[in-house]
Amino acid sequence: MHKLFIGFSVIITSMLFVFMIGCKSNSSSPTGPSTPSTNTISMAGNAFSPSSLTVAVHTTITWNNNSSTAHTSTSDIGKWDTGNIPAGSSKQTTFDSTGTYHYHCTYHSFMVGVITVQ
Repeated sequence: MHKLFIGFSVIITSMLFVFMIGCKSNSSSPTGPSTPSTNTISMAGNAFSPSSLTVAVHTTITWNNNSSTAHTSTSDIGKWDTGNIPAGSSKQTTFDSTGTYHYHCTYHSFMVGVITVQ
């Protein structure tokens, strides 16, 4: 009976060890500057999609014009202006400051959106 108990203990201990090695911590500690990320906003059907987006600081937004006409992405307060983005083209804007930024298309004032940078 003693040998059976020892064998059983070794098996349980081994299983516990394998289980603990396989578990990963969900916490992370930053070791350097954050990696910039990229998000995409599409311009199609005379609308921005998504029309509302929340991103982290240092995020780059790619504005893809999937429409048959030119568009712009223009900040309501002059923070950025992509200028003309012809049909089938794209431009990028990087957001380095926190805030809520409303924007529009210069050619189509009803095309509006908002980006929140946290």
